[in-house]
Amino acid sequence: MSSRKFNVLILLGFLFTIFNSCLPVHVDAQVSDPDYWPTAGWLVATPESQGLDSTWYRQMENYISGWESSATLRSILIVRHGYLVYENYFQVQSRINQTRNIFSCTKSVTSALIGIAISQGYLSLNDYMVDFFSHLTIDNLDARKEAVTVEDLLTMTSGLPWDESSYPYTHPNNDWYRMTTSPDWVQFVIDRPMEYNPGEQWVYNTGGSHLLSAIVAQATNMTTLNFAETALFTPLGITDYSWQHSPNGIECGGSGLQLRPRDMAKFGFLYLHRGSWDGTVILPSSWVTASSSQKVTLSANTGYGYQWWIRPNMEAYAAHGYENQHIFVIPNHDMIVVITAASNDLDIFSLIENYVLPSATIPADSSGLGLAIGFIITAGLISVIVVILLKFKPFKSNNA
Repeated sequence: MSSRKFNVLILLGFLFTIFNSCLPVHVDAQVSDPDYWPTAGWLVATPESQGLDSTWYRQMENYISGWESSATLRSILIVRHGYLVYENYFQVQSRINQTRNIFSCTKSVTSALIGIAISQGYLSLNDYMVDFFSHLTIDNLDARKEAVTVEDLLTMTSGLPWDESSYPYTHPNNDWYRMTTSPDWVQFVIDRPMEYNPGEQWVYNTGGSHLLSAIVAQATNMTTLNFAETALFTPLGITDYSWQHSPNGIECGGSGLQLRPRDMAKFGFLYLHRGSWDGTVILPSSWVTASSSQKVTLSANTGYGYQWWIRPNMEAYAAHGYENQHIFVIPNHDMIVVITAASNDLDIFSLIENYVLPSATIPADSSGLGLAIGFIITAGLISVIVVILLKFKPFKSNNA
């Protein structure tokens, strides 16, 4: 290669490096090790310090103010890179230290306890449901019911019938009402005749989630709450909670756990960091992967894992509860979003898609106009210098 061409290539490489260094940095990031662990509490930071554009949050608040049911929104918390960057309690009755019934977000906590119990050798995914209840006389027992596994309960494909959407929760035909007004919730659920083969059909089933809580208690020989206190709440620094239980003392696996929004965020943060917390593995990373992987496809934008909802269009998986309680885990943005409310009539998903996710990307004016100007200037410099180099003969090298 001639020295002239060599000089041109060196210069082009140098200018390309300069050009790349001037490009806007894309702020999407994989989850990194946090600067600290929020066991004792969250550290607060500005959105901009964590690569977020706070103008999106002001726009979000304006959008919320136009909701007819805006008075039912209780709180929104956003955690980025381990820092609490947005925290808003919208009503006077909402307080930082106030616990709330997280309703069906409880299911994801119960799933975590199953994962911990498996990691500690108490049970396995392939264990049969009925084997944990051999002390009961089970009605409608057949080969299909005997084949239901712990994993079938986790994915809500057990085949047991359940209907808590056709009637209000206080209606006598609502299965949630029927279970919670029965003397033995486990007996009510497990006695029901099978409707499908195990693994055949997804049916939203809070009764099956309650069986998971009973399985934790049976396998560990502890109450579900005591196991949660020891294996989950204490390591995360969660100290303020209560949990609804059945008349015979079994915590409801599908609802009724009360937590503070900041502690809901801690639970999401544990999953964001793949089950590890301050040097300790609380949940195996394989369990987090399995729980947040789509086991059942419900629609183009909705799937289900192990008591977690999968939201591909939001780049998230989430715990969802009645009256809009939510924990969104968004790994591609190293982000947790917690929302609490008191109504089902709020368009919560629009907040994530239209405001929260856009806040974690470069604004159009800096990534578009700035990039164009930088490209034009750099391209012009390259053209001028290439013409100069090609016009004049270079010095001979000693090796020529």
